[in-house]
Amino acid sequence: MNLKYASDEEVRYAISADPKIKAILPIGSLEQHGKHLPLATDTTIAEYIASKVGERINALVLPPINYGISYEHKPLFNISISRESLTRVIEDICSSLIYNGVKRIIILNAHYGNEHAILSCIKEISLMHPNIMLASIPYWVFIDGSDHAGMKETSLMFAIDSNMVKTDKIKMGKDIRLESDHDGGNGYNANANAKVSMVVLDNITLLAESISRLTDDGIIGDPSRASKHVGEEMLNLIIDSIVDAINAIESMYERYLNRKS
Repeated sequence: MNLKYASDEEVRYAISADPKIKAILPIGSLEQHGKHLPLATDTTIAEYIASKVGERINALVLPPINYGISYEHKPLFNISISRESLTRVIEDICSSLIYNGVKRIIILNAHYGNEHAILSCIKEISLMHPNIMLASIPYWVFIDGSDHAGMKETSLMFAIDSNMVKTDKIKMGKDIRLESDHDGGNGYNANANAKVSMVVLDNITLLAESISRLTDDGIIGDPSRASKHVGEEMLNLIIDSIVDAINAIESMYERYLNRKS
């Protein structure tokens, strides 16, 4: 159920009818994604995946948080909020959900810069509400990491809405290509070298202005290899994997509750 379009009566009934109902909160960002993708790429991906996962598990899908921690893109365009602001918004949303009877909350993150704040936030909420199931799922772990406006993100956007991709602006990233760009494969089933490069980038891109210092065009990866077909394959894999992950988390949560009691 998409809460953006649901009525008060519909939502209250859904919560009362299923005490184990889950809520999904998608989180993205507003930041440059090269010349060929929109600023809201991360939010678009998060919202789309959340809607499809929500349909599969009959969850309440919240409207997304459209802003994230994107200081790594300065001075390229980004609208960033502080770690404290993001944490406070997540805490307030989760507190409201809990007040309204929702006890199982999934945060679906589509921007790497948000992840550390989200995990810290979950720990804090858990201290206040120890019987609530809270989990953060970053979609990119199921496709061996992400790029930035490269083959993966561009393919995902082709599959979600090809009209949002400016195909005449697509070009290979000038300065940073991922090892998976050279592997001759599908680029989302990474080899060992690719995984090392992802670890390096995951750490370097935590630094302010890192994207603009390391690239001239804000692109990490090779969007010229993107296609709708690859995007559809990745989306199917991501959605299936997230559904499996949520089910496994819920099973472990039930064990946690039983042991706790």
